[in-house]
This record gives sequence, structure tokens and C-alpha cells, in this order.
Amino acid sequence: MIKSAMSDNSPAKIEKVAIIGAGAMGLMLAALIGSTVPTVVVCIDPARTARLQRAGARVRGKRSAHASVEFVDSITALKDCGPIDAVFIATKTTAIPAVAAELKPALPLINDTPGGAAVISFQNGIEPGQQLIALLDHTRMLRMVLAAGATLQPDEDEVHMSLNAPPHAVGVLDPKNEPIARALAALLTACGFETVFADDIETRVWAKGIINAAANPVAAIINSTVRDVMTSPARLVVQKLLQEGLDVARAEGRHLGDVFIEKTVEFLTMAGDHIPSMVEDIRLGRESEVGQLNRQIIHHGTRLGVETPTHLMINALIEAFDWQVYARQQKREARPRPG
Repeated sequence: MIKSAMSDNSPAKIEKVAIIGAGAMGLMLAALIGSTVPTVVVCIDPARTARLQRAGARVRGKRSAHASVEFVDSITALKDCGPIDAVFIATKTTAIPAVAAELKPALPLINDTPGGAAVISFQNGIEPGQQLIALLDHTRMLRMVLAAGATLQPDEDEVHMSLNAPPHAVGVLDPKNEPIARALAALLTACGFETVFADDIETRVWAKGIINAAANPVAAIINSTVRDVMTSPARLVVQKLLQEGLDVARAEGRHLGDVFIEKTVEFLTMAGDHIPSMVEDIRLGRESEVGQLNRQIIHHGTRLGVETPTHLMINALIEAFDWQVYARQQKREARPRPG
């Protein structure tokens, strides 16, 4: 059990964790946390669940871990696994509305103590934390910013962590949630995933969002690793995206430092063979997270009067991939069914 002192001398405790999502990031978390505290994972794929129940959650690469965890087939089923102190939402950002709709009525049932379970947004983009607060009507919300990347192939159940550049950060949008955030940082650090409490989490969210919006879609378009992007002519596109994102952040009042672009370019160049999740989305014909990355920067820029022409172009190109996904789905749904 990990504890953190609160101002009234009562402890913030994390004795059981739930993870919504059995993709790369969700299973990575399960493998890391599951050996330290009881962990339950929501996995809606019965075949994958059957395999994972036999083999457990496993991660290799920059970190190696293996844990036997509990699996359930829905968010609603978490009510039978409580009390749960922390719920990680590790799905794609595109799933946030559906996840929130099912989680909202379940939250009082999985932890009926004052304040309830802490909900952690474990996703890319600038807005997920605020979006989840609005959809869940739940103020015990934490936000994580990771310098980590992981992939999971459809025919595999072992996660490959291709990037881990700690410390990672957790913070709060409401100061009263600081004790549970500090307890979470201590838990993750004890699991070998070095994490700090950050009182500037929203600034870090902006920085990570800008970096992802610069590197991920370019890597997806040219179907390559981040290192290949940064050693190719596409490096110039990344730099332009970073500059536009920085201009929007400054207009928003977020100060990321005078050498943000230089440090980011250096970090991305050293990222090695890391493959962003958007690359995997395009390869596997899945909807991308461009809406939580480039499109959010575009929207903020429009509101603030900051032009973002490179983001507009990149957004249109990635949306073309998403359009193809939608078109294929429509064709499948239009096919006559036997009988």
C-alpha cells in the first residue's frame, strides 16, 4: 500500500487500481503496477482476455515486467471488483465519450468514500483531462504526462516499450487532489516507472501535446520511426509544426521556455526506433487521434488569432486516412447479410 500525507494528517491510499483499456499503454501499466497492488483491467475482446488470463500482462524493451492481473469485460463490471482507489483511462482519445458514458454511473459503485476513486487521464492531447471532468461530472481527476511509448501488435499480447525517458509526471487540475496524486507518483515510482508530482501539469500537457502533434502525424504519413523522421527532409515539417504549436501556447499564456524547440528537436532525434501510436493506427486501418493533437492546436490558434498553416495541412492529410477508414466501414456495413 502506498500512502501520502494529507493536510489533515489522514493518508491518501492506493490499494487497488483499475485500468480501462487493454491496448499497449493499458497493458504496460498493468504489467508495471500489477505486482505491487491488485490490478483489474477492462478488456472488451474475449479472445484477448482469454490469452491474457493465461499469460498475464507483460512488457519488454525499455522496461521489463510481468504481472498476473484480473480482467473484466466491461466498465460496469468494475462495481464487483471494488473498492478501487484509482482508475486509469488508457483508451484512445476517440473513445472518451463512450468510456465516460459507461464510467459515470459506475464511479459511485466502485468507491463510495468521500471524493470517490481518482480518475487518471493517461492519454495524448491537450484537452482529455478537461473533457473527462465535464463528461464525468467528477472532480477527482488527475492528469499524467509521459515520456514513454509502447506498441502492441494485433497478433501479440506482449507490449514492447520503445521509449522511456523518465521522470514522468502526474498533476492535478484541483489542488485538493494533490495528496492522491502524490500517492500515485510514489506507487508508479515503486513499480519502476519513475514519476514525480508536478504542480505545472497543464504546462507539461501543452508541451507534450505540441511535441506529439509535430512528430506523430509526420511519422504516420511517411510510415517511419521518429528517428527516421528527424534524419529525413521531413525534419523541416516537424520544426514548423513545433514553432506553430509554441506560438499558440504563448498566446494561451503557456511559457515553455526559450529553448523549447531546440531541446525538443534534440529529444526527438535521440528517440531511436520509437514508433508513435498514430503510425500503428494508419498501418492497421484504425481511426487516428489527430483530433486530440493537431486539430486542438488549430482550434486554439483560431480562437487566439494565431495562424497554423502547417497544422492545417497535416490535419487534412491524416484526416484523409481517417476518411478511408470510415469509407471502408461504411462498405462493410452496407454489405447484405446472409439469411
